[in-house]
Amino acid sequence: MATYVWDPFAAISRFDREFDEIVRRGWGGRERVARAGRIGFVPASDVVTDGDDVLIHVELPGLDVEKDVQVEIERGRLVIRGQRQAESRREDRGVVLRERRHGSFQRAFTLPEGVGADAISATYDQGVLTVRLAGAHRTPVSTRIPVTAAAAKAVEVGSGEADGAQAPASETAPAPERSAA
Repeated sequence: MATYVWDPFAAISRFDREFDEIVRRGWGGRERVARAGRIGFVPASDVVTDGDDVLIHVELPGLDVEKDVQVEIERGRLVIRGQRQAESRREDRGVVLRERRHGSFQRAFTLPEGVGADAISATYDQGVLTVRLAGAHRTPVSTRIPVTAAAAKAVEVGSGEADGAQAPASETAPAPERSAA
């Protein structure tokens, strides 16, 4: 009797490849082959907190980050974009499985209020780009604003006009008395 070891990740991997192929066919048709270099990929990323800072880790193995990756701020968003070149080496044997993606990529993250370019730094180590947003996780300080009541104005009733309208206070106020010296 033969024993079969079931690998649940193999089924997920197959589903992922089939789904990608369906999407590519739906949005490319015959031009898919011509646009293969532009389809690209979406690199995996994690967003974590470190005290008051927010760290964005983006997996970009095998890239020359100084040439192929740009980190920019556009319209209140942090945008990470770049390009992974396809390998052009030729082998005598055919490719059985190719899982590494190539082409252009882009990830965008909305920046919290108060985080500007001076609070952002980026480093690349062992295939992971780490972008630090200094102070992005800081709890906003609430400040209470005192409210004062407006002083009440004294308004006298008019001289009994028929329509009930009140005359301005300056017209009905008695004139100051002058003493004779």
